[in-house]
Amino acid sequence: MQTMVDVALSGMTRAEAVGQHVRRVIAERDLRPGALIGTKTNIRESVGVAKATMNEAVRLLESQGVVVARPGPGGGLFVAQHDPVVKLGQSLLTVGGAPVSVADAVVVRELLEPRIIVDAAKHRTQDDIAVITTQSAALTDVVDDPNAFVHAVWELHRTFARISPNRILRETYLSMLRFIDAETVRISSVEEEAGHRRYKQGRLRLHQDIAEAVVAGDLSGAADLAREHSLTEE
Repeated sequence: MQTMVDVALSGMTRAEAVGQHVRRVIAERDLRPGALIGTKTNIRESVGVAKATMNEAVRLLESQGVVVARPGPGGGLFVAQHDPVVKLGQSLLTVGGAPVSVADAVVVRELLEPRIIVDAAKHRTQDDIAVITTQSAALTDVVDDPNAFVHAVWELHRTFARISPNRILRETYLSMLRFIDAETVRISSVEEEAGHRRYKQGRLRLHQDIAEAVVAGDLSGAADLAREHSLTEE
């Protein structure tokens, strides 16, 4: 991997340099689609970057269709499958050759989200339950950090999406979320007023309630909460 001096001279960010390193590993090891590249922890330690930098690198690589990140036991970074369904989701990010706006992607994501959440409640496994429970509890720890909270919420939604057996639904939704994530450079912090604190706590409770409904396999409750989620901003 390039040194940080090389990175500075090349104009790349550290996350972009990590992404370049991962691409090089894939090429040098001749890894095929679906092959394990390594865990995020192992890769991060091998290149010596912070967790936040590694997470940003993963988001960039996922948005570019290079890797797929899978949480939980047996998880890690895997070479993305370049099959027609994945390409369909990625191709929806351009219409007639024109790029789709973040606002367009948000609308599509919100339309798909209720079905994603209900599918997660219907098809979750014991391994999924363990991951969702951990991610839901972790939201409390980052609720006061706007950037960390939003990205943690998106990671929870990615977990829901990966459970869905409907591949077209799953890949289209994940493509929209990857695009939104990649295009969102930073979430601006809002002054800590009483109203804002109530808003954050409300979003925290809503997402933890959704996670609880999915874990319990409560299809009706999951559907109701998904509709509530679609009526409020992220």
